[in-house]
Amino acid sequence: MFYLKKIIISLTHFLQVAKQLSYQILQKILPKPIKQILSKVINFREQKIISQNKFILSELLKNYLPGKDYRTIIIFPPSLDWDVQLFQRPQQLALALAKQGALVFYTQPKPDRNFPPFELISERLYLCKVHVDTFQIISEPNIYLLTWNSNYATRFTNPRIIYDFVDDIDVFYGDKVQIKKGHEYLLKNAKIVLATAIKLVEEAKHFRSDVIYSPNGVVYDHFANVESQEQVLPPSDLVPLLKMQKPIIGYYGALARWFDYELLKGIAQRRQDYLFVLIGPDYDGTMKHAGISHLENIYWLGVKQYAELPFYLHFFDVATIPFLVNDITHATSPLKLFEYMAGGKPIVITPMHESMQYEGVLVADGPDEFVEKLDQTLLISKDSHYINEIKKLALQNTWESRAEEIIVTIENC
Repeated sequence: MFYLKKIIISLTHFLQVAKQLSYQILQKILPKPIKQILSKVINFREQKIISQNKFILSELLKNYLPGKDYRTIIIFPPSLDWDVQLFQRPQQLALALAKQGALVFYTQPKPDRNFPPFELISERLYLCKVHVDTFQIISEPNIYLLTWNSNYATRFTNPRIIYDFVDDIDVFYGDKVQIKKGHEYLLKNAKIVLATAIKLVEEAKHFRSDVIYSPNGVVYDHFANVESQEQVLPPSDLVPLLKMQKPIIGYYGALARWFDYELLKGIAQRRQDYLFVLIGPDYDGTMKHAGISHLENIYWLGVKQYAELPFYLHFFDVATIPFLVNDITHATSPLKLFEYMAGGKPIVITPMHESMQYEGVLVADGPDEFVEKLDQTLLISKDSHYINEIKKLALQNTWESRAEEIIVTIENC
């Protein structure tokens, strides 16, 4: 027994030291009897921590009175890390739902026991570093699920599912059969189904008629306030470009397989007196092989924090969304569209059905037409009537308005 305890202690220590080794690798290299012991130790420790966090959560909930301190509780099971490179729809909705009165628990993909299990990051919004089973103490919770994390539906006690159908399911990596199976399960069993594009609404209506059209939105003041300031200092890496005194044609967001690199090359070659600025991560390595790095008027400035984006947008003369046109992008509601508008920037896009429906957005098919639209938008970029109209449209499409519709729907279910 003494030696067995020593083995267990040694194995646990080894696991902590070798954090970089995946559990799958350990399963391959350890003998079966030791793997069984290790598995039991890990499971015991995990269940003990879950039990402790359930108690902490129950005590936390005692500080909030339903109807007085919050309107409803919404749990975000693990999907995207809060501090991921691109601040996206789940994070924006979590913030907006809390602002509109919901008590929100946003669960990180990987529990981190070096931090408190529940961290209050804004009023009524908790960032949770806990196992998802911690929330089993809440009966019939509202849970926010996406296509890629449908498996969490079974980890809750009689959940009321909010399914956010955000992209054509072909965009997701992984087992396509399982992704489709999870997608259809959510469409059939969710209490509320949101769809971010008209094309997705029509697809979802094959399963149910009560789908809510809920495009992406904007934190209006985050972008509009910078645009309204009399003097804004440019980010340091933009200064050399501004000194060239040439029009800046900008894009920010993921640089991925849906970005039309060939179109960008054609435009840049046709307008060598324009500077084309790209901001965002090389999401899937496609930019590295796109053959644009040799063009002297294309500048990739790398990844920027969400807080920095308004200060870059401020110095764009024109904002663009040059995506490939296909079933995936026809069903895409770009996060940046209303952000561009709130920043008061004219917009040129490729003919994607979801994005081209908005007034004030100029649509171009092919490099020749795209450069014509760029020339046109440079002429209207100082047109106060045009700028006011696109800013008004942005103000009608805030994250707060999206969140309020969700909460009202929950309250009426």
